Amino acid sequence: MGTAAALLLSLALLAPRAAAAGMGACYDGAGRPQRCLPVFENAAFGRLAEASHTCGRPPEDFCPHVGAQGAGAPCQRCDAADPARHHNASYLTDFHSQDDTTWWQSPSMAFGVQYPTSVNITLNLGKAYEITYVRLKFHTSRPESFAIYKRSRAGGPWEPYQYYSASCQKTYGRPEGLFLRPGEDERVAFCTSEFSDISPLSGGNVAFSTLEGRPSAYNFEESPVLQEWVTSTEILVSLDRLNTFGDDIFKDPKVLQSYYYAVSDFSVGGRCKCNGHASECGPDEEGRLACWCQHSTTGADCERCLPFFQDRPWARGTAEAANECLPCNCSGHSEQCTFDRELFRSSGHGGRCLGCRAHTAGPHCERCQENFYRWSPRTPCQPCDCHPAGSLRLQCDDLGTCVCKPTVTGWKCDRCLPGFHSLSEGGCRPCTCNPAGSLGTCDPRSGRCPCKENVEGNLCDRCRPGAFNLQPHNPAGCSSCFCYGHSKVCAAAAGFREHHILSDFRQGAEGWRAGSMGDPGHPARWSPGGLLLDPEDEEAELTAPEKFLGDQRFSYGQPLTLTFQVPPGGSPLSTQLRLEGAGLALTLRHSDSPHTPDSGQAGEVRLKFLLQETSEDVDPPLPPFHFQRVLANLTALRIWTSGHSTSPVLLTEVQLTSAQQGLSPPASWVETCSCPQGYTGQFCESCAPGYKRDTPLGGPYAGCVPCTCNQHGTCDANTGICLCGHHTEGPSCERCLPGFYGNPFTGQADDCQPCPCPGQSACTTIPDSGEVVCTHCPPSQRGRRCEICDDGFFGDPLGLSGRPQPCQPCQCSGNVDPNAVGNCDPLSGRCLRCLYNTTGVHCGHCREGFYGSALAPRPADKCMPCSCNPEGSASEQRPCDPATGQCACLPHVTGRDCGHCSPGFHDLQPGRGCRRCKCHPWGSQEDQCHPKTGQCPCRAGVEGQTCDRCQLGFFGFSIKGCRDCRCSPLGATSPQCHENSTCVCKPGFVGYKCDRCQNNFFLTASGTQCQECPPCYALVKEEAAKLKARLTLMEGWLQGSDCGRPWGPLDILQGEAPRGDVYQGPHLLQGAQEAFLEQMTGLEGAVKAAREQLQALGRSAHCAQAGAEKTCVQLADLAAALESSEEEILHATTILASLVIPQEGLSQPANWSQLATEARALARSHRDTATKIEATARRALLASNTSYALLWSLVEGRVALEAQQELEDRYQEVQAAQKALGTAVAEALPEAERVLAAVQQVGADAALRLASPVAPASLPQKSQAEAMSLKVQTLEKTVTSRERMVTEAARSLQATAQAVLQEMEPLTQLQQEARAALTRASSSVQAATVTVMGARALLADVEGMKPRFPRPKDQAALRRKAAIVQDRILADSRKKTKQAERMLGDAASVSSRAKKKGREAELLAQDSAKLAKALLRAGKQEHRRASRLSSQTRATLRLASQQLLASEAHRQELDTAERDGARLSQMERQIRESRSSLEKDIKALSELLTRLRLLDTHRAPARALDETQRTLEHLRLRLGPPGALQGKLRLLEEESKLQELQIQSFESDLAEIRADKQNLEAILHSLPGSCASWQ
Repeated sequence: MGTAAALLLSLALLAPRAAAAGMGACYDGAGRPQRCLPVFENAAFGRLAEASHTCGRPPEDFCPHVGAQGAGAPCQRCDAADPARHHNASYLTDFHSQDDTTWWQSPSMAFGVQYPTSVNITLNLGKAYEITYVRLKFHTSRPESFAIYKRSRAGGPWEPYQYYSASCQKTYGRPEGLFLRPGEDERVAFCTSEFSDISPLSGGNVAFSTLEGRPSAYNFEESPVLQEWVTSTEILVSLDRLNTFGDDIFKDPKVLQSYYYAVSDFSVGGRCKCNGHASECGPDEEGRLACWCQHSTTGADCERCLPFFQDRPWARGTAEAANECLPCNCSGHSEQCTFDRELFRSSGHGGRCLGCRAHTAGPHCERCQENFYRWSPRTPCQPCDCHPAGSLRLQCDDLGTCVCKPTVTGWKCDRCLPGFHSLSEGGCRPCTCNPAGSLGTCDPRSGRCPCKENVEGNLCDRCRPGAFNLQPHNPAGCSSCFCYGHSKVCAAAAGFREHHILSDFRQGAEGWRAGSMGDPGHPARWSPGGLLLDPEDEEAELTAPEKFLGDQRFSYGQPLTLTFQVPPGGSPLSTQLRLEGAGLALTLRHSDSPHTPDSGQAGEVRLKFLLQETSEDVDPPLPPFHFQRVLANLTALRIWTSGHSTSPVLLTEVQLTSAQQGLSPPASWVETCSCPQGYTGQFCESCAPGYKRDTPLGGPYAGCVPCTCNQHGTCDANTGICLCGHHTEGPSCERCLPGFYGNPFTGQADDCQPCPCPGQSACTTIPDSGEVVCTHCPPSQRGRRCEICDDGFFGDPLGLSGRPQPCQPCQCSGNVDPNAVGNCDPLSGRCLRCLYNTTGVHCGHCREGFYGSALAPRPADKCMPCSCNPEGSASEQRPCDPATGQCACLPHVTGRDCGHCSPGFHDLQPGRGCRRCKCHPWGSQEDQCHPKTGQCPCRAGVEGQTCDRCQLGFFGFSIKGCRDCRCSPLGATSPQCHENSTCVCKPGFVGYKCDRCQNNFFLTASGTQCQECPPCYALVKEEAAKLKARLTLMEGWLQGSDCGRPWGPLDILQGEAPRGDVYQGPHLLQGAQEAFLEQMTGLEGAVKAAREQLQALGRSAHCAQAGAEKTCVQLADLAAALESSEEEILHATTILASLVIPQEGLSQPANWSQLATEARALARSHRDTATKIEATARRALLASNTSYALLWSLVEGRVALEAQQELEDRYQEVQAAQKALGTAVAEALPEAERVLAAVQQVGADAALRLASPVAPASLPQKSQAEAMSLKVQTLEKTVTSRERMVTEAARSLQATAQAVLQEMEPLTQLQQEARAALTRASSSVQAATVTVMGARALLADVEGMKPRFPRPKDQAALRRKAAIVQDRILADSRKKTKQAERMLGDAASVSSRAKKKGREAELLAQDSAKLAKALLRAGKQEHRRASRLSSQTRATLRLASQQLLASEAHRQELDTAERDGARLSQMERQIRESRSSLEKDIKALSELLTRLRLLDTHRAPARALDETQRTLEHLRLRLGPPGALQGKLRLLEEESKLQELQIQSFESDLAEIRADKQNLEAILHSLPGSCASWQ
């Protein structure tokens, strides 16, 4: 009842006021704010609670107490994995129904759930709630002790809400009671024992009221402590101690299973906390629960004002006042503010604005910032912008006007007063410009003065470079330097005074002339007052007399003053001044406004014209230099007037200011120039001594350059012409006269000396040593005194080393570079630069280490390097054979360069050679190995470098390789087997391949081993062992049986023994051994006979001579097969002879079992298989013999084939000869025609040249030309006749060859048929060989299945192992039966194929024999026909050979002529190159002379002279030393001499004609240039 009262009290305190205030709306009907509250609710409903312990993990049984809900029923089961039996925490806050109760349940006390172990239930409300009550409904009895905790904020500490316990002090350390005095802290948790009794056993309620016992509960709105006390974000229920009857101390499982916590409903009554500013809660943008705030508040609990609603402090909404947030007043200049408590206390408005815009300030942005102003409150604030240096303070008045410092002005005090500059903290400074050079006051900011055109400096107080005489009246400030354009440095000259050129017209007109513009006019009208200007003339012109003309440079920058007499009331005329001179005309305007006299009075008017470019009436004006050029040669000075006047106007005076020498008053405008080098005079108007005008007669404006006479003459300053002496010549005296040498550039009188060369030929001096060197030596000679032979020649022309010898060309066998220098020694002629790996005095043989022919015509065919392999050569020091290039090889090394091993050898090593391969004859495929590794090519299943052993898992090493063991990987101990193919078995496995379990063993379920059977199988095993012993004896009989014919003891095995129960075997085995030995001896004899037959066939087929023909290769293969068969037969004979037959026999019962029957069937099948194989082999052997017989018959017809081959070879020789002859004729005819045409042209040219009167030597040349013409005609006739003979021979040979072809056609067809038959026979032999090999392979497989006969030393061991064999023989017999069936199937198919192949071979052999006989008959007939054809062919060949010899001689003549032509072409090319080089040298000299004429003496004469000297020396070196033009000319002369010798030696050869042509060309090129104009 107390709990219900408390709940009613809480609801009464919180709910009625809210209802009266209309808690659902935050604004009333008039829009006024009011308090609003969210709806009251069960905050726990639907929210998932969390429990620290829940039953069902693992599943457990629980037993409700008697009297509890569900009591009387048997124990139930809690299983978290079963939806029907789980009791998880979701049942705490689901919909609670009395009819269908669900509950959460903890594990029972059997799982340790009891004090001090606590079970916690946690409920997260999602946000802060104002909690009114917490209610728990228990499904079991209520706990003895439990507590309720809460969190006021997320992540905060747990605070106790309420304790329930029958032992408050003991369990929680709290006294029991529900009483607080006023003034005490009301946020304390009470402890009560009201709900700690064990009854009721089910359905007990516990309700906790948050305000019960709190004194301030009736004044909740004004109690922040209680408002915080009821606020909670999470609720925690800690179940600490179970209520029991005390029977749990016995630890009975059934009892412990009856004590546990179970809660059917968990309710939390309250409202979403929104502090009276929201009526709803819901998810926000992030999905979290929050209030939907009103009254300009924000936050999850509406706990603060919005950012701009800070005008008063936030407060909780109450029933009396909504306490909504008010906006800040920022005058529209900010949207941000903060609450200022002091401001609120002083003004009642606490919103202080932040970030005022528009330059406003103040708590409410109500005024302008400092240094800003505005005209009215409605206008924006603007900056004062007072200049910090020019104003007294930065703040302006309401109009924006600043207070300025002295010398400063402006609205913002930002500029200086006129005449002041450089505004700074101290104000402005006064200007200090030079009035003569400045255009006005200074710049008020920088203080820089504006200078006139020719003035510079900050104060305009100095002239610019190139100007002088700073004057105030000069518009440019300074006058420009003239100096005739040669200098830019000048100054005022001393010693000149002011002078006036005056016309005052007192004595007359003084030479002035008058007229209209463009009219030369007439003398001006004069009156005593001056020159009369006619008022009727609209435009008049006055021309000045001579004294105002000429050189008026001293008037530059000075005024020309005109004085007019104007009548009363008149005005001056418009006047212009025109200057003409230096081809230019200038018009000047007067420089100042004329002074007009008062009206009604006559007076003077003066006009000033400043003679300076600034006065020109055009824009842009003439440059100062050109203006002064006009004044320097003034040819006309005209005064132009225009306008009307009522009365005559008089020109009373003309005054031109100038200067002349004197002292006073000084004329400062006259310049004196500072002249550069080469100039002199006051105005640099003259050239200094030793200099001349760069333009002859160019006047003072032309530049001056140094004279270039090299101190060998004088130079005229105006013309620049040198007058040379001291044996020099040239425009600048730059070279010695012809016949003199020296360096004229040194400037001494003895620079040029006479040349010491004989014949007064030209010479020069070497720059470094100064030695004199002759430059025009005789041909093929060179040297400083022409004392040595030229390059490419040898000899001693002056006899300096002995007897004089003329210079001769080097003789180096064509093995030097003709363009190289120093090919041979100039004295001895020994060749020094042999090419193509040649050596010797004349480069006549190959160098050591090279081989070939040093005299071969082509470089590629000359000496080549030996390139002996250092590993295979016998010695690196021994060169190869100089002719063949064969190197000396180590043993078993081959190749020209000893680079690889001989066949059958490998491992090439230096100093040792190659090792023999040692390939095993059985295991390798051939007797050759890898040349590097020595690995032999092994047969199948064979390994090892020499192929001498079987691979792992193979056996039976023989000539066919090794066979696969095929051991079972499950039962064999290793893949390797014995030589009889039997494998070594693991325990429990038997069989040849260890592929089955032995008797009384079985394969386990895992399939990995054989396990022994139970002992009950021992009896069966003993009986089987007896049978196996007999089968072992039978197997021995089978091994000794003859598969080809019946054998006595075998008949006994095919049925029951004829008599008794024991088979007597030793004597039968002895007889079988003797029979086998007889058969082996017969087989050995048959093989030997077959080998002798094969050898006879090889001898008759000439296999030892014919090489590896197909028939001989097949015979060799058959011989190898027979040899292998013979080896096997001998091996079998040895084994039979050494076999020892045991004397004792084994007694076996006569009644055979089923196993014996199977063994008998197996033996019968073995015998049948052997019989079939033997029959197949006999048929294959018969086919082979037939093929051999056919081959023998073909060999007998070999003579016809050889005759046919011989005829074919001769016919091919005839065809080749005919083709070669035709080719030679085709090649020779065009060349001969071309040579004849060239010879005729040369003769005609020579006749024309010799006919001209060139020199007396022309008569002998004419006679030579006639003789050559006759020779040419004779040669032409000879060529024509030989050509006709060659043509006839070719036609005859072609007709003969066609006839031979027609006769050879039948023989060719016969040859093709014979080859086809031979091919078919060869294929038959090959098929038979394959058949025999297949049969042998099958026999080997059958033999491998049988164990060998035991040797004598092994018989004892066999007897000891008899018991083991008896156990295994039964399974082995079955396996042998299956293997035999498989092999017999293969043998049947192979036998049928072998039989078929044998029949085909037999038919082919018969056809081949018939065809061979027919071919033999036809071959004999063709042989007789071919013999006749052969004699005819030999005659034709002899005739063709003669023609070939004649053609070869003719070809040699043509080759000689061609070589001479090539040499002539080379000489022509050398002449062209020499002429081109000479033209280049002449061009270089011309360019050098041009540069000398245009030499700039002012710029760098010494450098120009050095360049000229280097160019000349370069030309001398090109023309003088060896290898230049003279050397090439001497080479041409020597070639001419060589041609003359060839003419004398070979009169009948075409080469002498070309030599004459070359001689004529050499004479032509040696003539002077003036004599060659007739070309």
